[in-house]
Amino acid sequence: MINLYDDQIELIEQIREELRGGSRSVLAVASTGFGKTMVSAFMAKEAAAKGKRVWFLCHLKNLLNQTSQAFWSLHIEHGLIASGKRMSKLPVQVGTIGTAVRRLDQMEAPDLLILDEAHLAMAKSWLTIVDWARANGSIIVGNSATPERLDGKGLGYIFDSMTEARPMRWLIDNNRLSDYVIYSTREPLDTSSLKTRAGDFATDQVEELMNKPKLIGDAALHWKKYASGMRTIAYCATIKHSKATAALFNDAGIPAIHVDGETPDAELKEAISGFADGKYMVMCNVQLMTTGFDLSAQVGREVPIEACIILRPTQSVALYMQMVGRALRRKPRPAVILDHAGCVLRHGLPDDERDWSLEGRKKGKRKASDDEPDVNVQQCGQCFAMFRPGPSVCPSCGAELVKMARRDIEVEDGELVKVDVEAFRREQRKEQGQAKGLRDLVALGMRRGMKNPSGWAANVFCARTGRRAGAADYKAARDIMLELQA
Repeated sequence: MINLYDDQIELIEQIREELRGGSRSVLAVASTGFGKTMVSAFMAKEAAAKGKRVWFLCHLKNLLNQTSQAFWSLHIEHGLIASGKRMSKLPVQVGTIGTAVRRLDQMEAPDLLILDEAHLAMAKSWLTIVDWARANGSIIVGNSATPERLDGKGLGYIFDSMTEARPMRWLIDNNRLSDYVIYSTREPLDTSSLKTRAGDFATDQVEELMNKPKLIGDAALHWKKYASGMRTIAYCATIKHSKATAALFNDAGIPAIHVDGETPDAELKEAISGFADGKYMVMCNVQLMTTGFDLSAQVGREVPIEACIILRPTQSVALYMQMVGRALRRKPRPAVILDHAGCVLRHGLPDDERDWSLEGRKKGKRKASDDEPDVNVQQCGQCFAMFRPGPSVCPSCGAELVKMARRDIEVEDGELVKVDVEAFRREQRKEQGQAKGLRDLVALGMRRGMKNPSGWAANVFCARTGRRAGAADYKAARDIMLELQA
């Protein structure tokens, strides 16, 4: 028997509702730490019990291994679609995209195809599998915590509809995730000189930028000040950068180790086991501890990540969410996030409401400079609290807010300051409470710079009366938005 939380059962029912409504492919959006693998396992077990064939596909071998371990722990017998593994006739299969795409002509399409990390599914190999499955009548369910691609293109080609689980803030308030404290730079990081490659900042240039002490400070010193004794993941730009960061921590008397996607399995297991046992306190990595990677599953016991260090800027809100999300899994005390790259100024707080869409990110006018933050956030020049624009005085310390040009702000080398999350929240709650009707909510969403202010306003307005927004509500909110824009 698989025991699920009420909100996980709620998401499954939402998926079923979409399928009953005529969708053949549904994207399920749920926060990091929600338990998407558990939900998938439940669906797979239920479908197999009814005589259906189920595939669960992921894109990395280590994700396949940890998913297989999870399925076995839940007594779900399954075969593996993986290099070096013989094909089996079992109704449930766990596999990798790379192997599955090479064996399509040897296999029968599943009745249910579950795609892990489905925001990656527009890649050629994924699309080949999706088109084949769809042509053979498969129902497709995708999982993602961050359904947004770097190029901004939508996932509407694959998915007929999208449904969202309870938001991150709800999960935190209901002890499903831990809360957090953020320390960030006092001003947005100047990334205007960085080139963009494959949708994000060029990693070699990021490495050069983030090695400047004035911009990142002494990471080891800040760790000792704010996160001493806490198991910590450090996110770096390149392998060279990650190894240098690990060396810096070791030189400072803080046991640290580097890992990346090319680390041999035996070394990776030793590193993770050492991290779990406290032999290493900081694990520096490059593109490994992000998409779907579960440290606890790798060693078969709980390995709570208590802090993270962000040492690379990114244009991807998805990557930012994956980095901070690793530290938000449930534990007794708040996670500590040390943001040396100014990501919170660019992308907002981890549990900000985000309007995901299958249509993708709409292109707007190019900003005057690439280092301008992408979120509508204001920061106090006295206490450095961060909050939504609007008040004339700082909601945290009461200081009068004066707009300062970046050159007028004097910044100590690499100094991090605490982000006053409660100031964010107080201001958000106050503004939202003062918005009495649908028009006020739409206007508030527009002032906050939301990607879909009318949709957000309709959802909030209807939630006040205890119902879900429908087509008529969304239309009314869009009409108001168009009127206000005019």
